[in-house]
Amino acid sequence: MNELRAESPVAAGAASPGAGWMRAAILAVLASLLIAGLFWPTLWSMVDTWWRSETFTHGFLVLPIAVWLVWHRRHHLASVVPAFSWLGFAGLLAAAVGWLAGDLADALVVAQFGLVGMLVGAVWAILGNQAARELIFALGFLFFAVPVGEALVPPLMDFTASFTVELLRLTGIPVYREGLFFSVPSGNWSVIETCSGIRYVIASVTLGVLYAYLAYQSTWRRIVFILASALVPVVANGLRAYSIVMIAHLSDMKLATGVDHLLWGWFFFGIVMLIVFSIGAIWREPEVAPREPAMGAAIAARSKGVVFGAVVVMATVVALRVATDAIAVHQSPVRTPTALPKTLGDWVQADGRPWAWSPMLLPADLGASLTYRKGALALTVDVAHFIHQRQDAEAINTQNRLAPSKGSPWRVYDRGREQFVTGEGTVDADAFWLRGPQSLAVWRWYRIGARYTTNPYLAKLYQAIDRLTLNRTDAAIILVAAPLDAQDRPPEPEVRAFVRDFVPALSQALDASVGE
Repeated sequence: MNELRAESPVAAGAASPGAGWMRAAILAVLASLLIAGLFWPTLWSMVDTWWRSETFTHGFLVLPIAVWLVWHRRHHLASVVPAFSWLGFAGLLAAAVGWLAGDLADALVVAQFGLVGMLVGAVWAILGNQAARELIFALGFLFFAVPVGEALVPPLMDFTASFTVELLRLTGIPVYREGLFFSVPSGNWSVIETCSGIRYVIASVTLGVLYAYLAYQSTWRRIVFILASALVPVVANGLRAYSIVMIAHLSDMKLATGVDHLLWGWFFFGIVMLIVFSIGAIWREPEVAPREPAMGAAIAARSKGVVFGAVVVMATVVALRVATDAIAVHQSPVRTPTALPKTLGDWVQADGRPWAWSPMLLPADLGASLTYRKGALALTVDVAHFIHQRQDAEAINTQNRLAPSKGSPWRVYDRGREQFVTGEGTVDADAFWLRGPQSLAVWRWYRIGARYTTNPYLAKLYQAIDRLTLNRTDAAIILVAAPLDAQDRPPEPEVRAFVRDFVPALSQALDASVGE
């Protein structure tokens, strides 16, 4: 009598699901390590920011959390078959283009997003669409590693100042406000960058997104909780600022003016977030159970495609690195610098600087800090010409400032936009009103290659195009300053006449300093 026996797939010669997935996972990890190694400078720029800035310290936790999220989905992954995805490869190429544009334009955040996108695209391409769908959150969470959000600081500072001032007025306390500075009877206050609440917002959104994914299954609940985690800390920071001013005011400036200022801020934020997450836990939903694991034979049938995909991905990123290095070699040569004219119309260069203010600019290849006089009226011109642009030596950089954020008597209390008619056509300029030992108006614009602009994003685009086409690589930041009268008005006709003659002379000097 014959005996019937069940035979396992492994005994029948089929590959085990674990072995097939292990091979695919190893290839995905190897491709990711190759990308990290080839583009290490961009990766290191992210790590360096995490280390230096308390705002982005959470970046150190992003990768461990993403790895844990992958492990958390392991039973769901077992139900799909890894297979090479051309769609994922297209995503890798798109991210590579983004990284290239950011690298050529020295737009660090763009390059960092591009690098993370390449890592996501590589894993997606090697493991396939089904696996990427299961890992979509874990892969997307990696983008929180990019230290981005500083552009929100100015509007958050303005909101905090307005929110605090309005609450003080509702409380019955008289307030005088000038920009981000305001005074109450007990003392003077200012909203600086650390008071913007950006740290609270970034930390809250990061935690909120993670919690929403783990606690809810329905899309609308996730969206609502994420929106709450983004908006609540903004309002909470306004309440924190108001409470600090009130505590200091009621204690005759004896409390909430030192280290207790910071401690109270984090304590207040912690209490608010605890309330938000406690309320969010009320609507928690159970996790969806995983499906049946895929058969080992199905995984084995597609293993060659996974290997092919890994080879294509690795060859592509190596080729991109080689091509980028070839482009990076091109730099505009520096010629003998050409000085600006001693006389511009009725304006004559003079010795000395008529005011204590001077901008904070990164070290440039060529620069000028000049004073022009017309009778009793004086203007100052500051030009920083970056010919060999690189990180921390470039025109478009947040470190190029009109005044330090701390410890400076100068502060920007108003801003606007101006358009000058020159011998080369119209030139737009950002206008800033500064208060300090004197009141000044400062106009600022950029010259990227031979193009003038005030838009930093457009400037970065111009720079990327010039680098990609092996054109000029230089850029300059230009500032013209003039005194304000008692009504905070600049000598507008005189400034317009000066800029009309100054721009053509400046273009000639900058062009003569750069070789093609």
